[in-house]
Amino acid sequence: MKKAVLLSIFYLFLIPTVVLAAFNYNSKEFQTVIQQLDMQGHADHDISTCSIKKVYYEEVIEALNQGQSEKEILKSYIDEYGQAALRTPAADGSGIIAWITPALGFLIGAVVVGFGIKKLTNKNAGKETVLLDKVEMTEMEREIVEITFEEERKKHF
Repeated sequence: MKKAVLLSIFYLFLIPTVVLAAFNYNSKEFQTVIQQLDMQGHADHDISTCSIKKVYYEEVIEALNQGQSEKEILKSYIDEYGQAALRTPAADGSGIIAWITPALGFLIGAVVVGFGIKKLTNKNAGKETVLLDKVEMTEMEREIVEITFEEERKKHF
């Protein structure tokens, strides 16, 4: 009888630890790993229709239940698929290049556009406009110019 009671107590202490050790789709550790994986471009698909996403879910659950940590699981996927396994690039090594490249491209483009605009404005600034008042014209030429301007103004306004 004592053995049965001791065995029952042992199982009662063992059951909560077994239940707590099993990971599922709702566990915090599982969600943090899954949110970081790109799943070969299937991360935004619905799990009920995407077979690749189901495979990833099963692999992560299995790895967590085997005792692997989040970093170990992510490292195994990075070793297999490279940085493309993650939704966002890592913050070290080649991942830094992926973070810096867009900003660097934007800055270089802005500099090129700025120099282009500056060149165009300097090109146009070099041209001089001729004022009619400063050019010596005869009275007849001045009247013809004024009449022409007046006719053009009436056409447009």
